[in-house]
Amino acid sequence: MANQFSLNYPGDKTQLLNKIRNAAGDKGKLAGDESQGNFEGDTPLGKFAGSYTIEGDTINVTIDKKPFLVSNGMIQDEFEKALKKA
Repeated sequence: MANQFSLNYPGDKTQLLNKIRNAAGDKGKLAGDESQGNFEGDTPLGKFAGSYTIEGDTINVTIDKKPFLVSNGMIQDEFEKALKKA
């Protein structure tokens, strides 16, 4: 079952996406633009995948695949930490 959550990010979305692409390196992929896209990556516990939409300052994230041992809350926390660093 997919997990959905929303995050607020008032900054420049193009710069944010470029930073995420650079940070992911060879451990993940981000395809999309300032309105929508998808992502996937690997962790030591397994693969994850999902999609996003951006509406104004709101980023809506849907996680479609995640490692069993990783909680939905942990994923959301990691996204929030990444946005604060961006």
